[in-house]
Order: sequence, then structure tokens, then C-alpha cells
Amino acid sequence: MRLRVGVVHAAFEGVQIFVGGVGTVIRGQIAAFPHVREALLHHGVEIVPHFIEIAYAPAHPHYDAQAFAHYRELIDKAGGTFSVVPSGTTGLAADAVWGDAGLGELRNWQIASAALAGRLIDLATRCDTLVSYCHEPVFAFAPVHASLQAEAAGVDLTAVYVSHATAYAHEMPLPNPDRLMVESLPVHWAKVTPRVRLGAISGHMSKHLVQDYGADPQTFVPAGNGVDTTDHWYRGRTSADISRMLARHGIPVDRDLLVTTGRGVPYKRHDMLIRAAAELRGAAHPVVMSDPELPELRKLAASLMVDATFVTSFDRELMASLVQWDRTKILSLPAKNEPWGMIPMEARLLARDSGAILVAADSGGFPEQITDGVDGFLHTPDDPSALARVIDRVLALDQSEQDAVRRSGAERVLRNQSWPCKIIESLRAVIPEVDEVADAVLDQLRTDGSWVLR
Repeated sequence: MRLRVGVVHAAFEGVQIFVGGVGTVIRGQIAAFPHVREALLHHGVEIVPHFIEIAYAPAHPHYDAQAFAHYRELIDKAGGTFSVVPSGTTGLAADAVWGDAGLGELRNWQIASAALAGRLIDLATRCDTLVSYCHEPVFAFAPVHASLQAEAAGVDLTAVYVSHATAYAHEMPLPNPDRLMVESLPVHWAKVTPRVRLGAISGHMSKHLVQDYGADPQTFVPAGNGVDTTDHWYRGRTSADISRMLARHGIPVDRDLLVTTGRGVPYKRHDMLIRAAAELRGAAHPVVMSDPELPELRKLAASLMVDATFVTSFDRELMASLVQWDRTKILSLPAKNEPWGMIPMEARLLARDSGAILVAADSGGFPEQITDGVDGFLHTPDDPSALARVIDRVLALDQSEQDAVRRSGAERVLRNQSWPCKIIESLRAVIPEVDEVADAVLDQLRTDGSWVLR
């Protein structure tokens, strides 16, 4: 007899819009589900994926009609569904007084979560068991609503709250009080009922939720992030194509580059590269690629007399070109308390043959991904002099040493971070029938030629 399992991912981005890390997670899951579905079908488990977002209007600044059509097609091919829920807006940017404006405010989260909970109950009636991953505060109330109604509706469901960042660690020194309370709710509700669990994206985030939010370690299930190695984005690019791309954005192609990239928010600490570049006295040209722009970075560069290029963009082709460019020597990720970080995985696949060596702060989730001196380099966080010393160390490596670091980094990602394996590792923690066959399925997925980097 076949077990029918519904798997839901509810998020604020990924299918209709793309803003950052959570969107990358959702898109990676979409690409991986056909592989997971096929592998589990051989063992009598049928996975039906569902992706749910808040509704966005085409006029939204990050709406991408082409990507929307593409990911809808992939979801359909995986036998799944895509749907939207309201968020108390007309489909444009939610806006907020505190913290991350794109996430909106308490009223938006209440509306979206209540609508999602109703959708979860409905989807659970159509399968034997349902697992829902509720990403970020927008859907933090949904696990509580759904768990309260599950018994009355006669359905079997598990709602996993996945926190990719928190107000406490990433909006300091003055966090959003509403968000603090909302984030705490599923953390503590997981202690009340086994229908609610917490998704662990990294050891750092799990420890943070235990120490600062009072989470019970026994309520966590794996929800680690991965990479879609079948994505054409990881292809190699020619030097001519890269130089044209960089020139269009005003990035010098006749100098060695030091690059940092990520959302334009304070905890990303883009200023560290500017400060380190000042100590390096022109050894290489710093490039800051972030969105939104942080005007204070230009002022800092001017005050330190650092010649730098600032690019306000989320253009993934530009990022890939920068990372693969043979004159890009360093990709610096100086963020403090980064929850996990998708860029270390992405960058080491992109730069597997040439380009940037990864240098990251010894903070947050980065040390879980990097062995210092083997597949990347770590530096003391919030210390531009320490960053400058590590950059000097990397610039002194000969070609064979650089190649060894690149090769080790790419191999580590391919070995540990493929999305199909991450999905199975998470599902086995909440579905006994998946756990029974997980080892055989993982062996099959790891030898599946269709998932090998192209």
C-alpha cells in the first residue's frame, strides 16, 4: 500500500519574487523534488509537493514573470501545486516601521498565517500525512492554528517553523518587539504539541534559539540548506563574457578584485572589506555588491581614501561573473551571526575552476561550512585588521595552492549539500515510513548521474 505524503513550503519569496536566501532555498527545493519523488516512489512513498506564498502583484518591485512561469512549470512536473494566500496588502511591498520592511508587520503575519493554516488543513485531508515548512515570521502563527485544528479535522500533520534569521540577532541594537514575540510563539508551542517542530538550518541557529528564545533541543528537525547543482547558473563562463558583464557595471577589468556581496543590511558588515582594503593600501580593488545601497559605505570609503566600486544589484549573473573572474582574488563574507549563508556553497561551486577564494568571518553558521586553510579561510569577526591579514595570506598563495582550496571547497559542497539529500534527511525525522527507507534512498540519490554538477 502506498503512503501519500503532502509536503508544503510556505514562504514570502521564491516563486513569484526573489529577494535573497529564503528565495534560493525555495527554488532549490522546487528543482530537487522530482528527484526525491521518483526515488521514494520505488519504496512505496508518494510525495506531493505544494508551494504557497503570499500574493504579489506584477507591479511589485521584485516580481519576475519569467521566473514565475519557470518555477510553476517545475512544480507541475513534480506533481505538485502552487497557490497564494493574502497578506493584508494589495500585492505590493508590505512595508514595516521596524526591521525588515519586506516582511511587513504583525497584522500581515496574522492574516497570512491564518489563511495558510486553513489551506494546510484542506491539503491534509487529501493525503495520509502532511508536513509543512513555515518559513519566517510571515507564517509563524500558522503552526499554532493548524495544530489546534488538526484533531478536530481528523488529519495528520506536522508544522515545522523554520527561522532563517531573528529579530534578536539581526535587528540589533533595537529589535522589532512584535517580531520577537511572534518568533517566540512557535518556539514555545513546539513544547506543547508534537505536531509543531522547529527547523534547524544550522547548529548556530539551533543554539541561538535555545539560548535566546528558550527552545527545547528535542523539538528540532533538520532543515538544512543545499544547492541545486543542476542549475545552469553554475556553468562556466568565458573570460570575454565575464569582462563584458563587469564593464557594463563599471567594474574595472584591469585590476585584481576583492568582492563582498549580500543584502544591504548592517549585520552583513560590508564595511569590513572597505576598512581592510584601507590597510592593504591598494593591493586589490574592492567591489561591494549589495541591495539596497548603503550610502554610509561610500562615505566610509571616501573618508579612508579607498577607491572602491559599489553596485546596487541582485543580478545573479553579475554575482556569478564576479566570483568566476580570474582576477577576483577574494570573496569576503564578513557578516557577524550569519544564520547559515547560501553564498559560501554557491561561490565554491561557481569558482571550482577559477576565481575567488572564500574568506568569511569566524561567526554564525560560516565555521560549520569552512575548514580554515583547507576549503576557505576564516577571520576574527568585526576585526578589519584580521581580515586584511587573511587577505594577504590568500594573495600569497601560489597557483597550485589556490587550486587545491577551490577543489576542496567544491567537493565539500557536492558531498554534503545537494538538495535531494537535504530533503530526505529532513523528512525522515518526521515520517517513520521515510526513515525506514531513507538510507537506501540516500545511496540512490548520491549515485544519481542526473544530479551531478554539469
